[in-house]
Amino acid sequence: MPSYSETLNTIYNLRGGEVDLRLHRVEQALSLFDHPERCCPVFHIAGTNGKGSTAAMLHSILCAQGYRAALYTSPHLTSFTERIRVGQGEILPDEVVEIAESLTQRLEEAKIFLTFFEFVTVMAMIYFAHHDVDVAVLEVGMGGRLDATNLVVPGVSIITTVAKDHEAYLGSDLDSIAREKGGIIKEGVPVVGGPLETQARVVIEDIARIKGCPTYFFGRDFSVDLGENDQFSYDGIRWHLKGLSLGLRGVHQRRNAASALAALELMQDRFPVDEAAIRQGLERVYWPGRLEIIGHTPVVILDGAHNMQGVKALVHEVRILVGGRKVKLLFGVMKDKDWSGMLTELTRVADEIVLTRVPMERSGEPELLHRLLPPGLPVKTIDDPMEAVGTLLGSAGRDEVLLVTGSLYLLGQVRPFLVQTKKLHIVSGVLGAV
Repeated sequence: MPSYSETLNTIYNLRGGEVDLRLHRVEQALSLFDHPERCCPVFHIAGTNGKGSTAAMLHSILCAQGYRAALYTSPHLTSFTERIRVGQGEILPDEVVEIAESLTQRLEEAKIFLTFFEFVTVMAMIYFAHHDVDVAVLEVGMGGRLDATNLVVPGVSIITTVAKDHEAYLGSDLDSIAREKGGIIKEGVPVVGGPLETQARVVIEDIARIKGCPTYFFGRDFSVDLGENDQFSYDGIRWHLKGLSLGLRGVHQRRNAASALAALELMQDRFPVDEAAIRQGLERVYWPGRLEIIGHTPVVILDGAHNMQGVKALVHEVRILVGGRKVKLLFGVMKDKDWSGMLTELTRVADEIVLTRVPMERSGEPELLHRLLPPGLPVKTIDDPMEAVGTLLGSAGRDEVLLVTGSLYLLGQVRPFLVQTKKLHIVSGVLGAV
């Protein structure tokens, strides 16, 4: 039996440097295990932004109600096991090895070859079936129509947002992207749509109408009202809840919460949740790397914004959070992203920028990013992300802000160091309480 690290190395190498968006191989692989994807009802979530946070909220509420709820998300920040969860527990390393070995053996015998994401998705379905879960919350990896998760038949389909991202695979216009994400819509299954632009909403409505699906959209069928002290109210399809608190920061997260609550309303006959579970689940939801604040002297903000829609939401929230304080930005991005537009938007809040590399082949080159920034703004490039974050943290004043964004992969590299550093400083009394 291989070690955990050897198993992960094998799984990661299945990526092969390319993305293969097809479903027939995944279906064949699942059939080798008697179709574990059919083991329980599913909340299926697609979207350009917000799908992971929405999934985390749904999972938190379902767990608070006492259901044995599964969660499948991607990518992970620091540990592969974050991707596959039942209740509050992540899959154990020994279980990763065991399931991967069993899956590999059967795939080799059947001469089926899977990509990284396909392999991990099948692993998750096997794990959930083994643990006899009541319900699963599944986040789409990319797009929807040809995503490896799209072999489930959900109880409700959720499309959080539609914006330009992964254009090489999903198309360069909103219609094309909306069609790909609308590909998760199944015959007769209710559809929940988040705050979608009119163009994208029309596409989703057309797909739903052809497939005989009722639709429920943010702003038309459900909404949120912001209150005082970061509380908000939900006006839903049937529910009307006031004074809700959310464990995630940002106005956009309240909208994601509305989509989660609308989906729960539509599944009340199969998975009823009471108001106490809703309030507890929303208040306790934890989703690191999404407008996450670590410490206060200096303030460190981590956010996985990796496209224009996400960056605009981030800039809006940063302005509210930091007031007039100086912002030092650490930015690393994949080269296939709209990094020019993202950086331009971030210069609205950044007073100083350090550009770095994401430790992947797809990383954008810091020197190339540097050339497109306006003159007069202090900018430097440091290829190594750990050296870059250490440099910024060491030079930041107590009343300044360090913002890290551009890629979840970058956050995964620097977050453990920042968390540990801030803890050490807090203990020593240097930085004060978090």
